[in-house]
Amino acid sequence: MEKNLLDKSNRIEIIDVLRGFSLLGIAMVHFTEQYYAGPTPEAMAKLTPHGIADQVVDVITGLFIRGKFFTIFSFLFGLSFFIQLDRSDKPNSFFFRFAWRLIVLMGIGFVHSLHYRGDILTIYAVLGFGLLLVYKLPDKALLFVALFLVFDFPAFLTRVVQTFMESPLTPEMNQKDLQFYFDTLKHGKYLAILRANIPEIVTKFQFQVEFGRAYITLGLFFLGFYAGRKNFFSTWENQIPWIKKMCKIAGWMALGSVLFAAVFFGGTQIAKIEVPQTLQFAVGGLTIDIFNCCIATLYVFGILLSFNKEKWKARWMNFYAVGRMGLTTYLTQTLFGFFIYFSAGFSLLNEIGAATALAIGLTVFLVQIFFSKWWLSRFQYGPVEWLWRSLTYFKIQPMLKSKRTTEGEIISA
Repeated sequence: MEKNLLDKSNRIEIIDVLRGFSLLGIAMVHFTEQYYAGPTPEAMAKLTPHGIADQVVDVITGLFIRGKFFTIFSFLFGLSFFIQLDRSDKPNSFFFRFAWRLIVLMGIGFVHSLHYRGDILTIYAVLGFGLLLVYKLPDKALLFVALFLVFDFPAFLTRVVQTFMESPLTPEMNQKDLQFYFDTLKHGKYLAILRANIPEIVTKFQFQVEFGRAYITLGLFFLGFYAGRKNFFSTWENQIPWIKKMCKIAGWMALGSVLFAAVFFGGTQIAKIEVPQTLQFAVGGLTIDIFNCCIATLYVFGILLSFNKEKWKARWMNFYAVGRMGLTTYLTQTLFGFFIYFSAGFSLLNEIGAATALAIGLTVFLVQIFFSKWWLSRFQYGPVEWLWRSLTYFKIQPMLKSKRTTEGEIISA
């Protein structure tokens, strides 16, 4: 296995920049959703402030943000696995350490899940074991499996089969249960919120499988691992023509998916053709998954193309520190959201519209940028990265900044 992936500091910068950029989009989605992952009760949905500005934000978020930035974040998780494997002199011991690392991540994610049911860390911890199963696959097989999962074909095929079997759709949510959960977040005590989120952990995994999110995330892990094998992020400056070509393909595919959805759903409505709901979900879900993947690809390659220019590189480097301590950034966003929207803090849930919520999210992220720069000027790791690393190695890691370059400076945990 080649060992040249980590030789260029430029590669290190761009990966952390991409991670920081993905965390910006994650913040925008979570704050506009007011950290309320899942359906709201009908009574509350009707009372949500929804002016013109809020409608504009909802449309922009739906088209260009939601589902795109977690795509990048998940891809980078798989890439980080390759980097750690590539740096390891003892692959066998690495696999045990990585497995334990995932277990530690599960513990961190569990605590996070008690405060926010939309937690993704527990999902990553479980799906991360899939990387240990495919690391020996040939490149072509790995790429095929990755793309098969990324475009969510397992969920698509499942929904098509359900159409012919007349399988029932997911049952409607009980409005009483939805209202109880909402009231708990809005008015309940701290411990009541934690108790309410415990059963949601199981529900979250069910949702991930039923709606295909788990397949996509796992596929992105594999795709990131594949990109690592190909040393793409150490040689991307030599592949500018190919990157531009892929941008065109992704752009046309994104446009094509939108036009296809308009023709398919609009045509059936005009012709009054009855299409089973399961088939609608299958076609609609596949179209959305392709669109999200294409937009995410455009974001990543667009950053790469502009990163070659000094002026733009200086701008993108604002995301570097916040990306290097990505786990800390992700969790502190929830900390802000928890106290802003839930009863333990200002209880603004359902009190503000999407535009105001977006402004709050951008402000929080700006604060995180300055905090990350300040912190990493003094310490080697972010606070949670330090904890994760220390628990992984069963040894308290040195925290203060030193001149020696460490693994923690290369790979954001």
